Amino acid sequence: MLTIYLLLWIIFPCQCQTSTHSVLQSTLFVSALPRDNVILNCSIAEAKSMSSYTMMWYRQTHKGKPIEFIIKEFDEPIQNFKVILNAKGNMFSLVVSNLSIEDSATYYCAARHSENQCDQYDPAYFGGGTKLTVLEPGKNITKPEVKIIEPSKKELCKKAVTLVCVAEKFYPDHVTIKWKIGNEDFTKGVATDPYAKKNNKTGMFEMSSRFKIKSNVYHNEAKRFQCIVSFYDGEGYINKTATVKGIAGNGFNKEDHMTRTGTVKLAYGMFIAKSGLYGIFIFFFVRRQVSAGK
Repeated sequence: MLTIYLLLWIIFPCQCQTSTHSVLQSTLFVSALPRDNVILNCSIAEAKSMSSYTMMWYRQTHKGKPIEFIIKEFDEPIQNFKVILNAKGNMFSLVVSNLSIEDSATYYCAARHSENQCDQYDPAYFGGGTKLTVLEPGKNITKPEVKIIEPSKKELCKKAVTLVCVAEKFYPDHVTIKWKIGNEDFTKGVATDPYAKKNNKTGMFEMSSRFKIKSNVYHNEAKRFQCIVSFYDGEGYINKTATVKGIAGNGFNKEDHMTRTGTVKLAYGMFIAKSGLYGIFIFFFVRRQVSAGK
């Protein structure tokens, strides 16, 4: 959400602020076919009145691209967009009609208290966004294949190890990834790709997430590490899970590491000493041979 704030602050100075607590969007993902019509809904959090806000819709075609203003309440329909405001019912809707592939984007609902765009005490609040995908002709909705890549043998000797979860061969790119150890959710140490990448050859998507954990946590056979990929198939969410278990061993051990390091240093020192003695021996041997020749 911080990225959204920065982009909007640059595009609309003094105006924009993000807040999923004030503006709520009804769904994270929507799939539709070309020429279909869709309705995207948003509402204002409880204890707040929509009538005290100016309601707007924005969209972002791709991650990293600027967020574009589309339309606000009471505006006339523009292109294939129109809005429906039901302030009493706490609902502000965007109707996108006669869909085409170009309408695929993430749509953000926003609310602002007044028309004064440069009042620092009167920012715009944005919802979490709804990703709309207009399905490409001939493409079937396909669930992801999920696997976990475990640490290499070399990495097992380090203080921390990294598990890599790979979700691949899915369409469309409507996925979220989370990690669990046993029954507990974990976000600390998790780094997930900001968006799924499309394979230009297959047209399918792939996405990865990395989970960095302490070595002594991974070296526990009783632990179960789960990567859970939630995929929205147009009707509901399907969870695909990959699981690996911890392994036996102590992992990184500081005392063992110091002992091995000391042993290496001692061996290296002995090698240097022997080399020095050998050099001295060769020096006197050559000197004696030269003296005998005279």
